[in-house]
Amino acid sequence: MNQSKLKLTTIIALTAFTVAVIPACLQRKSANAASKYTYKKGFTYEKISPNIEKRIMGKSYRKNKNVKLSDLRYVQVLHYGFDGKVKEGELIVNKKIAKKTVKVFYALYQKKYRIERMRLIDDYGANDEKSMAANNTSAFNYRVISGTTKLSNHSYGMAIDINPRINPWVKGNKVSPANGKVYKQRKTSKCKGKYKRYMIHKNDTAYKIFKKYGFSWGGEWRSSKDYQHFYKEYDSPLKMAVNKLKRALLR
Repeated sequence: MNQSKLKLTTIIALTAFTVAVIPACLQRKSANAASKYTYKKGFTYEKISPNIEKRIMGKSYRKNKNVKLSDLRYVQVLHYGFDGKVKEGELIVNKKIAKKTVKVFYALYQKKYRIERMRLIDDYGANDEKSMAANNTSAFNYRVISGTTKLSNHSYGMAIDINPRINPWVKGNKVSPANGKVYKQRKTSKCKGKYKRYMIHKNDTAYKIFKKYGFSWGGEWRSSKDYQHFYKEYDSPLKMAVNKLKRALLR
């Protein structure tokens, strides 16, 4: 093969490679961009990526028949820390509430609401007590409700715990996390906790914003109080089918 034919063959090969590969790369990039929903700059959600899957597999997520990875969304938001500085936060929630979640946290951000930290619970070994003790705001964690065999709303990604050490779960003399005991006293004038100004109360900023977007608050429970806990009930396919049948029978 002479020099000119070799050059021509090389040019044809490079052209074919460019035509075949570059559009495919651009298509993948476009698909990835399309899979990420941006509400406002810094407030996004997307499907669980391979990198996030590696972080959560065997920790907050275990293969099960109730929740698929495709049911979940990785959320990134901005928030003000206790030091008044803007920080990046992350959560995993159910796809059903992903859009409302970013809207909630954008509204909190606009109000400069303080959240100490917001990391995936997997950074604490998916240990709920450790995460709460660190006052870490979190959401998804496939687990049962403590002391029961019933799956928590966190298992479905339908619950978010805000500043949990300062807003503990309380039932009688029991307090969780244990280092949140000083915040069992919910009257600001009587509480001796250093960060009592960040306690959640009915009709305060956090309460009003979460309520606006249809969340319920554990601070309004009767037998126990879960002041950190904002949630939506999860309707499983079976539950929806039963409710549909009930409505049909009542017609």
